[in-house]
Order: sequence, then structure tokens, then C-alpha cells
Amino acid sequence: MRRVAFGILVLMLYQSAEGGSQDKPPTPAEQFQKLRKESDQAASSGKVLTDAERLKFVGEAYKHRSRLAVEFLKLAEKYPDDPIAVDALMQAVWQVNGTPWPVELVGEDTARARAFQLIVRDHIRSDKLGPLCQRVSYGFAREYETFLRAAMAKSPHKDVQATACLYLGHFLHNRLQRLDLCKEHVAGLLKQDRDKALKEAEALLEQAARKYGDAKLPGGEPVAERAKVELFELRHLSVGKEAPDIEAEDQDGKRFKLSDYRGKVVLLDFWSYV
Repeated sequence: MRRVAFGILVLMLYQSAEGGSQDKPPTPAEQFQKLRKESDQAASSGKVLTDAERLKFVGEAYKHRSRLAVEFLKLAEKYPDDPIAVDALMQAVWQVNGTPWPVELVGEDTARARAFQLIVRDHIRSDKLGPLCQRVSYGFAREYETFLRAAMAKSPHKDVQATACLYLGHFLHNRLQRLDLCKEHVAGLLKQDRDKALKEAEALLEQAARKYGDAKLPGGEPVAERAKVELFELRHLSVGKEAPDIEAEDQDGKRFKLSDYRGKVVLLDFWSYV
């Protein structure tokens, strides 16, 4: 009888412990991974799309990720001292509308401003910020410049400083090119001295090559090599610059040079299957 009672007690204790583990709330890291998985799944349609379907998918994907960005931000604010806080904030701003798609199609990014505020205030010394410096340089939001300047000035990590320096130069140059293409939409930014801003962009890229040339970007590329590419684009491929000569075969197999068409209107169509 005692053995039976002891067995029942052990079984009850086991079931109680098992039930307690099932009721245990997910850790911050587990919550982050769940959101990250959902975000990654939103990036692919899983099938070949027509142009109309692709446009619809882009809008839905952006809106879905914007909703997830709010959840990443909430997670970071709930666990500000947890190691996943900076990762969650980076995910909250990872979607960069560099195309840029109209708000009517992709929705409004409501998490960006607050997320960058927290990154600059609480995590600017993190060694994880290099990829974010690189990514936001292709965007247009004012928070990107503030973040890049803060990372360059305050990060204790040479690789992060190098990446911020290089891509702040890229950001400023990229923004100037967009201004040249849509002046009527950005009257406020056009008040800046264009030549002064262009010189600053060039100086930053030169500084990146000179001071941080041996540092590595997030993908492993040396800063000096990327700075060289960026400087060539700034000096030779900007709006108003004379296009470098190219030589190739046309669709009929005939060799030609771009300079052969000097004085004529030429359309260069760069395309891919993506």
C-alpha cells in the first residue's frame, strides 16, 4: 500500500513539474526568433509572379514587415537590458524603402523613428551595428544620417566606425543624386549648398580609404576597395558627368563604342532577371 501511495505521489509531482514547464513563458530570445522567422517568411512569395502580382506582393510584404517592426520595437522596449534588445531594434528598422515605393502601396513605417532613437541612445557602442550602417545608406530617411554620424563619432569599434564613415559618404552622395532627379519634391533639402555637400561626401569616402582602408565591411570586403568604387561613381558617374566610354557587342554581334554615338541621344538599359 505504501509503495502504491509513493508511486502516485511521484507521478503527481512529475505531472506538476511537466505542467509548470509547459506554462513557462517564452524567453526574450525565443520571442525574437519567432518574430524573425515570420519576418523572413514575408520576404518570399514561394512562386513566380506576374508584374501585377509582384506589385501587390511588394505592398503586402512591406505592410506585414512594418507591423512586425512595431512588434520588434515593443520587444526591445520590454527587455531593454537583454542582449536581444539591439537585435530587435535593428530588425525594427531593417526594412529600408530605397526604391522608394509610395506610402499608399506599402503603408507607413511607424516604428523607425523610435527605434533609431533607442539605438543611438542606448546601443551606439554595440559591435553589431556595421551591417545596419551599410543597409540604411541606400535609404532616404533623416534618421539614417543621424544614426550614421552617431556611429562614426561614438562607436568604440574600428570596423563599425569605418563602415559608418564610408556609408555616410555613400548616403550623402546617393541623396544628392535623388535630389537631382526629383527637385520639385524636396525643396527643403535643396536649400543646402550642393557643392559643399558633395565635397563632404567625397572627403568622407577619402577618409574611409585612408584611415580605415584595412578594416573589413560586414561582408568581408576591405573598406579601401569599396571606397574606391564609391569615389569613382561620385567623380565620374554622377548626374552631369561625362559617361566613361564602354565597348561591347550589340544584339547583332557588331562591336561598338559608346563614344561612337557622341552628340546623339543614347538610352542605356541596365537590367537583370531579378
